[in-house]
Amino acid sequence: MVGLLPRATLIRFRRMARAALRLARDRSGVAFVEMALLAPVLFLMYTGAYVVSDMVTCGRKVSLTARTITDLTSQYGSVSTANLTAVLSNSAYVLAPYNSSNASLRITEVQVTDASHAKVVWSQAQNATALAANAVVNLPTGMAPSLMIPSNSNNQTGGYFIMGEISYNYTPLFGGGWIPSPKLYNRYFMLPRLSTYIPLTS
Repeated sequence: MVGLLPRATLIRFRRMARAALRLARDRSGVAFVEMALLAPVLFLMYTGAYVVSDMVTCGRKVSLTARTITDLTSQYGSVSTANLTAVLSNSAYVLAPYNSSNASLRITEVQVTDASHAKVVWSQAQNATALAANAVVNLPTGMAPSLMIPSNSNNQTGGYFIMGEISYNYTPLFGGGWIPSPKLYNRYFMLPRLSTYIPLTS
């Protein structure tokens, strides 16, 4: 015996210590272990970056679609329900490659009642509910100039705007269970191009 422990036990301890030291110094396979640990994190980062990029692109398409349906409608001297149906239906080409069935669209003509409000003259929608006649619409701050605000002093009537709206239910291609699915919304206001207002015919 050496000290308090048998010689054979000490030899085993020394062998174990040398083996542990060799294991601590061995770097073979470290890259694979690190990759195995980092792969899920890298995948989540890539997926998240892709979804954010795709959501931004979809948001731009939504904005362009709202602008397009408003712009096309504002170019009519008078418009029929069939014209509006065609404008709303053809918006799918602007929204592509995103699924148009996820979009709710509405075209409305409003008449200014004061600096911050207007009333609905007519409205037509696709995959949405049209606004009721005379319903109140809030206008963006400062959008209606004084010449469009009605005044009793000079018998001035309220001006007209064409308002195009779109609401889109965006669904991520990946990670639908843990990445939120936001609803994208946009609206545009434009003045009638060819007349003071655009009457709706059946």
